Amino acid sequence: MIVVYNCDENFASIFATSVVSLFENNKDVDDITVYLIEDEVSSENKARFQDIAKAYRRNIVTLPMPKPDEMAKINIYIPSNLQMATCGRLFISKLLPDDIDKIIYADCDTLFLSSISSLWDMDISDDYVGMVCIPTSKNHKRIIGISPDSIYYNSGLMLVNLKRWREEKVDLAFMEYMRKQNGFVPYPDEGVLNAVFEGKIRMLPLKYNVYGQIFSFDYKELLRLKKQKHFYSRDEYEEARRDPVMIHFVTTYRIPLRPWITGCDHPYTNEYLKYREKTPWKEMPLFEDHRPPYKRAYQLFGKISRCLPSALTDWMAELFFAYIRPFKFYLEKQKHIKNLKKESHS
Repeated sequence: MIVVYNCDENFASIFATSVVSLFENNKDVDDITVYLIEDEVSSENKARFQDIAKAYRRNIVTLPMPKPDEMAKINIYIPSNLQMATCGRLFISKLLPDDIDKIIYADCDTLFLSSISSLWDMDISDDYVGMVCIPTSKNHKRIIGISPDSIYYNSGLMLVNLKRWREEKVDLAFMEYMRKQNGFVPYPDEGVLNAVFEGKIRMLPLKYNVYGQIFSFDYKELLRLKKQKHFYSRDEYEEARRDPVMIHFVTTYRIPLRPWITGCDHPYTNEYLKYREKTPWKEMPLFEDHRPPYKRAYQLFGKISRCLPSALTDWMAELFFAYIRPFKFYLEKQKHIKNLKKESHS
């Protein structure tokens, strides 16, 4: 089994916790090699990663995050809340050894609770990639250039047919798409993947990537809030909540913090801390909440929403996610294009 992560120095302890949960819950797998695409991770932390690998008799191979000239040429836009390391998954076909035909990609902010051997054993020889669907507004889809009725997928966990990526040179398709977008994609990795592979992504079971929305809303509430045409059945939804294979700590206005931050009330916080205790970071204190005031207001809305009629708070949330947030991205895109024009004339 080959599992790939991205990580920078700030996420070192978070990666370690995820990889420990992976190793702990996949002891049935004969061989696991983790490839870490790292962005300036310290030698001290890399040594800690190797200590974890030795303890579980597994392999962790670190690879430097690519900084290709092509990225500079297209002036890729990366929102302030994202780091360059998030784009590493777009280059995995170039970074990994040529004899690797298939991988599982996982974000660092994940926690494995059971074996993923059944996921690894899936036949994706006819697919580019398998991902889990996530409810997303039509306006957000328009911003990245896909049909408002297309299914949108979360890139926090992917089953990748690396052989096909190489044969069809999809990394060039990624770069061409970003050029056509003038380098602007609200979520550089996920937006690119959804656009380039539109209509060609295999939908994986929800239990393999159970993100924050699943724990924040019941089934009817989420469908009403996001107005989705294509989503999982109620039974699949309830199974994912009840027996998740992997938790993905994506925040919502009802769960605004993640478990490595003091004060997090995610239902799997204690489970996360249990695995963190098995890492070299077990003695280190949790991160403090240093979010800016506008993000704290986001948390305040989450608290208030529990006291107000759900229909009212759902309407307010829909207004923000379906209209205000996409409009913010639109304004940022116009600013980005304007800056490019200034640079071209200077």
